[in-house]
Amino acid sequence: MEIRAATERLDAIASHETAAMLWGIPTLGAPDHHQLTRARRTQGTARYPGVVVHHSRVAPGEHTMIRGVPVTTLPRTVVDLSRRRPFRAGVVVADAALRRRCPRDELLEVLDSCRGWPGIARARHVAAFADHRAESPLESISRVAFHHHGLPTPTLQAIIGGLERADFLWAPYRVIGEADGLTKYTAPEVLRREKLRDAGFAELGFTAFRWTWRDAYQRPDALAYRAEQMLVRGGYRP
Repeated sequence: MEIRAATERLDAIASHETAAMLWGIPTLGAPDHHQLTRARRTQGTARYPGVVVHHSRVAPGEHTMIRGVPVTTLPRTVVDLSRRRPFRAGVVVADAALRRRCPRDELLEVLDSCRGWPGIARARHVAAFADHRAESPLESISRVAFHHHGLPTPTLQAIIGGLERADFLWAPYRVIGEADGLTKYTAPEVLRREKLRDAGFAELGFTAFRWTWRDAYQRPDALAYRAEQMLVRGGYRP
């Protein structure tokens, strides 16, 4: 395996996006190079063909093996990415890690061990904001869009009418938000089911609105404004 060979050649362990890939955790974008970490007392970065090596301290309990490849633990991977990537990219990783039953207290332990490192304040914010109920990167970046706009915090994966489950629910305002992957090429049968689902929500007194990856990723402010207008119709006062 190319990654294993790189770790052996450079006396380093897989970290950051490369570690996330080995853990099966989604990331917001992928780097052009493998990301490794070499245990050192001082921080820095070294570049080699196809590889970026980060220098930092790695505690004994912050690395493990996956399929014969040395790799940072899942909590350390989340913290490393959250320190170096924008907030919403960190949330994508942290939500997915918690969904994989990564204990939040282990995240906090790594954060404490990295106290004073660059970006650690942002990583703490990510850890506090992360929610295991977000089921996809789309839901994660949507949460960030609503949060940055100052909207009320929605309930995730809420059961409506005892049967249907909504991605986002603002119960006081009777508004449901659905983050889906629908595109103009989506099969007609899927569109029909979604229309019936929304009609069912309406019968229960809820107003549902939907958005796609393009909305949340490329136009987060517009998405948040749209959500705000839906809430205002339900009685919300910004």
